[in-house]
This record gives sequence, structure tokens and C-alpha cells, in this order.
Amino acid sequence: MSNSLFLGFMERMLAFPLWIKQIIFLNLSKDLVNYLSNEFLDVQEGELFHIYKPALSELGQNELLTKESNFDDSIYSFLNCCAKGMSLIEIAIENNFTMEEVSKAFTFCKTSGFFSSSVPNLVSAVAGFIAGKYRTGEYFIRAGKMTIEQLDEVLNKQQEMNESGKHVFIAELMVQMGFVRELDVKSIIFMKEEAGKRFSLNPDDVPTIALEKESYDIRVENTRLKEENEILRQKMDALLTFIKDHKDTNTADKSAELQSPEVSISEPEESAPSAQTDEPELNITLKPFAPEQESTQPESES
Repeated sequence: MSNSLFLGFMERMLAFPLWIKQIIFLNLSKDLVNYLSNEFLDVQEGELFHIYKPALSELGQNELLTKESNFDDSIYSFLNCCAKGMSLIEIAIENNFTMEEVSKAFTFCKTSGFFSSSVPNLVSAVAGFIAGKYRTGEYFIRAGKMTIEQLDEVLNKQQEMNESGKHVFIAELMVQMGFVRELDVKSIIFMKEEAGKRFSLNPDDVPTIALEKESYDIRVENTRLKEENEILRQKMDALLTFIKDHKDTNTADKSAELQSPEVSISEPEESAPSAQTDEPELNITLKPFAPEQESTQPESES
């Protein structure tokens, strides 16, 4: 995880599954095309104001070290982040600045000569416009979208209309005269409005993936199987115990039944007639039993 709050936030976002990132991209694309022109959507990384990384000059490094000029603490916080190689959006997140506050600090340090390299025109134009240093017409000139001559035409046209009692904004006239597109004007105005919003980032609030990459460990799998086998063994033991107890109960019931008196008389098997007697033989088997009590009823006469 990066030490920068914003980069840490982006690392977590980029670690989202592809199917999540696709939906985020589609929704962001639909949202951004309503506010931003292609100038801001297709801009090169080095020309995008938010991710520009200012490099300190020797003068800027000395001022950060000595604080000789006794500037506001926000300026030294800005310079310190520049010395660490942070982008402007990282500086904003790290110090809880708005992009408007960052733009003002950026413009001040640029004017003071605290940057070692020349700043791209588009970056400088956006910073000056958001900071309130440039008006709309001057922004488009510095961004290379209009010429000074075209701006003079717009100003003259505005003066004529004001004198005739028709008040009109310069940005509206620039669009009507075909010097810039309406979406270009809306984009930069919308960006300035949004720059006044403060974005506080708490990394703990960023969703994370519970399982970024599935890994197979045979030892973990063996442990799981052992646990499942132990549970199954306990269930089998309980089932066998139940069957044994049920069997013992049935055996006890049968033993109780055998304690009651029974006389079993079976018919003799058919055999050849005996020469000695014509009487059939009876096989009588007596089972042990407890003697019955004598009956109180008189026997019937035969």
C-alpha cells in the first residue's frame, strides 16, 4: 500500500474485480460526457491539472528549508508535498485541501519561481481559472483555444449589446460567435464549481476484496477433510448406539413374553398304522410355568 492516501485509494479501486470496474467505468463515462468536453476526457497525463507533479526549484527548496519569507503554513505544506513528488490531487487529499485551495497555492508558488520546470499551458490555465486569477476569455487564450484578436471581437460585441440594452455574458458570446464550443465553456465552469468541494478520504471506508486470489493449500484441505470425517464419525457412533439400545429393548420385551405359561400341543405326524394299537399318539411338550391358582368355579359334570 502506498504512503499517499490517494494512491492507496486508487490501488484498492484498481484491485476490484473486472466486472465491478466495468460497471464503474460505464457509469462514470455516462456521467462525465454530460459535463466535460473531449479536451478534458482525452487529455494527456502530463497536461491534466489534477495529476500534475510540480518539481521544486532551488529557490523553492531553500524557502521550504528556511521558511525565511514566513508564508502561511498551507504554502509550506504544499511545498513539502511537492518535495515528496506528490501530484496536485495527492496534495489535496493529504492536507484536506480543496482543489481551489491547491490552485491558489500552485499559482502563488509558480509566480514566486518555486518550480524548477516550465508548467504546461493547459495546467497553468486551469490553475489560474480555478484560483480566480483568470477570467473565462483569458483562460481560453492561455489554453490555446482562442486568440487575443478573437477575444477583442467578443469584448467589442458585448459593449455594443450592452449599449443597446441587451446584457449578455462573454462566454455566451464566444459560443455564439463560434470561437469555442458550448461544452468547452460548461466544462471549465463546472470544474471550477466542483473545485470548491472538499473531499476527505478515509482509507478504511474503501471497500476491499475479501479474497483477491484463490490459493490451494493441501494442508488446509486435509485439515478440512479431517474435520468433516470426525463429524461423520460422531454421527455414525450416535446411530450405532441408538440401534444397539433399540435392539436391547426388543430383546428384553421378548424375554418377558417367554416368562408367561404356554402349553404347546402338536399333532403327530402321519405314519404307517401300527400293528400294536389303532390309537393315534399325541406329542405333548410342557414348558416351565408358574402354578396357577385353583379355580373357585366347580367343574362341570361330564
